[in-house]
Amino acid sequence: MIRKTLLTGLFCCFALTLSGCSKDKKETSYVQIQQPDTVLDYLTLSAHFLLNQQQPNGFFKYEYDFITGKYTNWDNIIHQTRTGYTLMRYYIFLMRNNIDSPLASTILSSVSNALEGYSASSVRHNSMPGKLISFYYDNNGISVPDAPKQSAKNKIERLEAEIAATAFALITELYYWSHTSDTSFIEIQKQWCDALVYHAQQALKTPEQRNPFMTYIWQALSIYAQIDPTDWKINELLPKIDAYFLTQPRYMDNIDDYTWDMIAANQRYQTTQQLSFANFAAKQTAKVLEDMYAQHDTTVNSCALSLGLVEASLILTGKTGDYARIEQTALGRSQLEYYSSLKYTILPNQAWIALGPGRTLHSQDFKRFAGASVFGMHKPQTNIALVGMCLLNGIRFSQKDIKELKQKAGRE
Repeated sequence: MIRKTLLTGLFCCFALTLSGCSKDKKETSYVQIQQPDTVLDYLTLSAHFLLNQQQPNGFFKYEYDFITGKYTNWDNIIHQTRTGYTLMRYYIFLMRNNIDSPLASTILSSVSNALEGYSASSVRHNSMPGKLISFYYDNNGISVPDAPKQSAKNKIERLEAEIAATAFALITELYYWSHTSDTSFIEIQKQWCDALVYHAQQALKTPEQRNPFMTYIWQALSIYAQIDPTDWKINELLPKIDAYFLTQPRYMDNIDDYTWDMIAANQRYQTTQQLSFANFAAKQTAKVLEDMYAQHDTTVNSCALSLGLVEASLILTGKTGDYARIEQTALGRSQLEYYSSLKYTILPNQAWIALGPGRTLHSQDFKRFAGASVFGMHKPQTNIALVGMCLLNGIRFSQKDIKELKQKAGRE
């Protein structure tokens, strides 16, 4: 059980009243659920929040600012498809553990809607094979009229984002197909896969450039190979991508680099069991714990850090020596960061959050955002990427609750 004293960090004395909050119930269809006592409860809250953000076109309302009481103008194509991936992962988790079948059915319907949206937004780029998911082009590959003009650098960054987004969409479809046998998206699956294989091959020609989208391709093709181990092209390509990361670990600009590298590496390690993945996880985790995030910060939501550390610990489990030491340190720190971050989850009927010592933010608006994860004490915003990260993280820390449920079921 999670003690509700974890939430006391939100309480302060001085009130700052929020004005101008939107009360439009069409924006979010809040689902009333009980106050959370377990990790499973928090997962349910997060899942309901994401479901309530989905729009008719399959995409999700992206980011909300509690200071202004409005959704921001920002959006992110990678985070959009990552949300479909997160919900599919949660569906698999529910079905695998025989939990909440009605919710699982709703989640699966949401994933199907998301895949429809991703498919409709997929376009061809010039002579490149396959299709990529894009905000900026229509289905003929023509630039959308109101899309802002971009510099050459921005065009490259945009293409990289579209590649990463397509990788998450492919993973989502692969999981969807393998767990439902629904072939509705088989054609676009091939288009997405062809595009990712092409861009991976291009990136491998200049490994020193350390293309940021490669970690997502690494994960996507790893899952593809697990589901269809007969694809010789993927099987030939994956060892080369392994070497791309393992030979000389890349510089990590931020925690997302580390976290998604660990997720992809763990995916490959579970298939290959090669010690080189443990070396990779140990080196990168040591850098994170000793340099980037040496100190625990209670004022921020650390779900991303926690998730990366727990994925690394899964690669290092069962090892001895320095591996065992790093594994234990990573797992302990991951637990600290996750449970500390729970206090930044908005609860049902919550009407305020803390902004720092002596400052609180009050609004009835919070009640429409139960399950949303706030970035931290000094950033009262939420978006689907952060909520999804906390949901994925919570899945890793739910085993005690699962065990208790099974024991209870066995007694009944």
